Amino acid sequence: MKQIVLLATIGLLTAKIGAAQRHSSATLAIPRLLPEEQTVLQFLPIRNAEPFIAWAVAWRGEDHTMQVRFSDNESRWTSEWITVQPDPHTHLDPAGRKVSYLRFEPAQMAYMQVRTSAKVSDILFHFYSPGASDAPSPATQAEQALACPCPQPGFQRRNQWCPAGNCPPHLNPSYTNVTHLIVHHSAGTNTASDWAAVVRSIWNFHVNINGWADIGYNWLIDPNGVLYEGRGDNVVGAHFCGTNGGTAGICLLGDFTQQMPTAEALNQLRDLLAWKICAINVNPLSTALHNSSGLVLHRISGHQDGCNTACPGNAFYPMLPALRQAVANYIDQICNATHTRPDATDRAAALVVYPNPARQTLTVRIAEWPGAWMSILLLDGRLAQAPQWVAGQGEQEISVAHLPAGVYYLQLRYPSGQQTSTLFIKQ
Repeated sequence: MKQIVLLATIGLLTAKIGAAQRHSSATLAIPRLLPEEQTVLQFLPIRNAEPFIAWAVAWRGEDHTMQVRFSDNESRWTSEWITVQPDPHTHLDPAGRKVSYLRFEPAQMAYMQVRTSAKVSDILFHFYSPGASDAPSPATQAEQALACPCPQPGFQRRNQWCPAGNCPPHLNPSYTNVTHLIVHHSAGTNTASDWAAVVRSIWNFHVNINGWADIGYNWLIDPNGVLYEGRGDNVVGAHFCGTNGGTAGICLLGDFTQQMPTAEALNQLRDLLAWKICAINVNPLSTALHNSSGLVLHRISGHQDGCNTACPGNAFYPMLPALRQAVANYIDQICNATHTRPDATDRAAALVVYPNPARQTLTVRIAEWPGAWMSILLLDGRLAQAPQWVAGQGEQEISVAHLPAGVYYLQLRYPSGQQTSTLFIKQ
């Protein structure tokens, strides 16, 4: 294979975004790569990134024929060759080029090498350093509509996940009457030290690479269960193949092609869906015509139900029927109970379940209330383990060795209400 060094066009924009943060973005253009040629690109156009480098590439040509690798020094290549794959949400940039999905590299990477096995042209790499986040501020609590017993979960507003104000919203947003809730995954990293920085990177990806007016989703949820405001409630998004009217797009951060979301993310997703389903007064188990697409869709649907994509992932998508049932159960059994029994929230704070995921046993810690019937349920509400009485305060160890790997609910029923927590059982 012939190796050449090719000069590239570099564009760089740097702006200070906070006392301890630095936001920078850069593009690196390669006009053409011929078959069987390899291009060496030294010195990434972003240095001293924090807390990581986010990148994507746009190109014309065949899929899966371009590879990239990175290094933090000149003597060895730190990463293996990464095959560039089109964004699983089938995005194109404003110039009509294919766009890869968003990837993340360690902050210390300084060199990049590119090679291709087929004719690929008009290549444009985008690099972004989102800046390290400050300590997260408390979640915003929305006022609760009295007609709906499910509260809106607390969330990070835009000025909390982007405090410097350089992730602006759509200047002229359109609004819609939401009839369908669309679940996505970001198809990106499953691990990060700074999830707010990942949200800023997605904003940059959608606005400065895809050419959209704002981040595409209405809401985003990280693996710790933190909820982030995207476009916000009832704002028309950019997430459902150009048929966004009547939808709210909710994105779980991570790639769920081969693994499930965390229990914390699933709990937050359930709570958010229950709030919105309750607010628009529809049955979470029902289907209805989605006017913008002309399709009859579940009220809670996956991205792939209306688009040519695998989103929200092959591992997660089959769980949507159970998720719909979990939302229905939550509205009926939790929201209605806590609406009439406000002390249930205090008891929820006294419940700790660990380890989660569990393999052989799990421990339930209960504090300062008289007792409860404890059950383990399948996601459709059926019993997976018979109820047992737990009295007083302290810890109760439960064997789960007989349960198949999967997602369950631990339910506590006490005289004045009940509390449910999501469980992961692993093999």
